[in-house]
Amino acid sequence: MPRSILLASFLTLSSAVVAQAQDETRTVSGGLGYLQRIALPPDARAVVVAEGRFGTMLGEVTIDADGKQVPLPFEMTVPADLSGRLSAVIRVHNQPRWILRDLPFAAGTEPVDLGTLILEPVSALAFAVDFICGDTTVSFGMLGDEIVLRAEGRDIPMKQAVSASGARFEGIKDRDTEFWNKGDTAMVRLEGRDLPECQEAPPPQQQSYRAGGNEPGWSVVLNDTAIITADYGEITHTLPRPDVQVLPGAYVFDMSDVEARLTIREGICRDDATGMPHPDAAALDLGGRTFQGCGGAPEDLLVGSTWQVMSLGDAELIEPEQLSLNFTAPGRLAGGTGCNRLVGGYTLTGEGLHFGSMGSTLMACPEPLMDQERRMLDALEQVARFDITEDGALHLIGGSEDSLLIEARRP
Repeated sequence: MPRSILLASFLTLSSAVVAQAQDETRTVSGGLGYLQRIALPPDARAVVVAEGRFGTMLGEVTIDADGKQVPLPFEMTVPADLSGRLSAVIRVHNQPRWILRDLPFAAGTEPVDLGTLILEPVSALAFAVDFICGDTTVSFGMLGDEIVLRAEGRDIPMKQAVSASGARFEGIKDRDTEFWNKGDTAMVRLEGRDLPECQEAPPPQQQSYRAGGNEPGWSVVLNDTAIITADYGEITHTLPRPDVQVLPGAYVFDMSDVEARLTIREGICRDDATGMPHPDAAALDLGGRTFQGCGGAPEDLLVGSTWQVMSLGDAELIEPEQLSLNFTAPGRLAGGTGCNRLVGGYTLTGEGLHFGSMGSTLMACPEPLMDQERRMLDALEQVARFDITEDGALHLIGGSEDSLLIEARRP
């Protein structure tokens, strides 16, 4: 079951890279290094890839060491006006030794110099498989004797346990945490809580995506099929999911059998009925008409790396680097109040964002920090919606005056 995510990506990424004119591309460059004082043998080889939306490979470059040492310089050409995620691996004797995954770079037209990138020694989670368990995604990885389950923002060391069938593992320190794998399905128990049956996550080019708009109502839902609905259901088409095409600044799904073409452009798009932000703008050309709307899940704007709280009402923050929000999984929130760790749930609907009751550790702190914690918890209870500003800040908005309650940014 174990496999390298980076190498698996090479096999599963779409090859939808099209020839570009020079003014429609830009370069991404940098150097690959690591902290260990280990010399590279002449047969060492590095591979760097840039991945875009929908499992597309925006660029790739291979570097043979040939006696050179780190940092190994690289440069690749990618389409302009698209963001991406860069991953790299250094192999020694054809075995992966150092790895870097999912370093983001922003959309634009100017060259990107990432400087010297520090790769980490390959670990179990570099050889992980993602499973979807209801609304929760977990990762399970093995490397030699190292076995790790990543779930709800935690890395849990595991060990193999006796099983009548399949492969069963239990937490080294927590016997109430288990991972039981049977083919492409798994059962997961977290601290005695059973998750729904887990299915291996589909590759990026098969993952679900929805675009749609209002007046007249339309949608395109991409799974293993493409389902087109327009004019509030008066027009419907179902066909096999088309391959994605990469253009400067856009991803395109051509469905010529029904005279349809879906174009996705990155950038915050707000639903014109509710104001809910989405990660993409979308346009559907269908039978000579063009429908405008938004694409992608609003939740994708929230989950991922941690948000650092920059403002909490009008009061000056105490130790602001300790205030954080981390949307770790669909419907789950973790973070720090400056005094205690918090954990809880949230609900995101077409109308807005709401947080449930928050639990926290019970450490006592100086009164100013305790007061700040109370204000943060009170603010979360009042949140009714969120927005993302043009410069990438998260605004949590609500209260009786529908005002800004919390502003946060990603470092």
